[in-house]
Amino acid sequence: MTTFLAALLLSSAIVLVLVRSRRSPRIAIEAFPSASRRAFALALLILTLAVACFGPLLQYPESDPNAALPDVPFGALFLGHGLLVVFLVVWWLLAGRPALSGYLHASFANVRDAFRLGAAAGVAGWAVTMVTMAIVGTFAVTVEPTVLPAGGEIPPVVRTIVDLAWYQRLLLVVSAGVVEEAFFRSFLQTRSGLLLSSVLFTTSHMNYGLPLMLVGVLAVSIVFGLVFRARRDVLPCMVAHSVFDGIQLFLILPAVVAGG
Repeated sequence: MTTFLAALLLSSAIVLVLVRSRRSPRIAIEAFPSASRRAFALALLILTLAVACFGPLLQYPESDPNAALPDVPFGALFLGHGLLVVFLVVWWLLAGRPALSGYLHASFANVRDAFRLGAAAGVAGWAVTMVTMAIVGTFAVTVEPTVLPAGGEIPPVVRTIVDLAWYQRLLLVVSAGVVEEAFFRSFLQTRSGLLLSSVLFTTSHMNYGLPLMLVGVLAVSIVFGLVFRARRDVLPCMVAHSVFDGIQLFLILPAVVAGG
């Protein structure tokens, strides 16, 4: 309970600063039909950030990456994404149902080019992540230069994901690419800027419990954010995110587990 209250306080402080900002980016960019709807939407945003971003951050110092995971049904792996989807839908309804193409910053005018750019950005993001992790792992004495924790033991969360059937991993890849980009890029980056949205994207992945992996998450989030800033279209980011996660879940992590 103490951790949750602290997460709510951090989330409230961030949202308050952005709401009071007199210049872009600003949280509430829609013209809500009423003040009560706007207040409810902001309260929901505070709750969502507290659960999805600040909760994992505050629990991180006490988390044990080697602790055994409880048996959970496959569908439970999508609870976080479900929370983000519910938030996006409710905010959209409260804002008076603006055009989805503008709300999500999704353009389908040239899907082929978007997929090409996204695929290239996904591969480039993976390369940037690996280089960043290698540099940090080499020169930062407090960070273990590997995706594995000290001692070489593979975290149960990694083994759990790798042990999933291929179609289950594919569903995770698609869900993460679509939902996380819709929230962190389409919604959050347009209202909080590239840096803050990338930091919150990173804190939402704190459940991995590996400092060096989080450096990689921040690096790839910045790559996706730069693509979104350049194109103002979330579709290439969704493709890039899916390509990146596909490389990780179908190539890199299985090889790490097999070698461990």
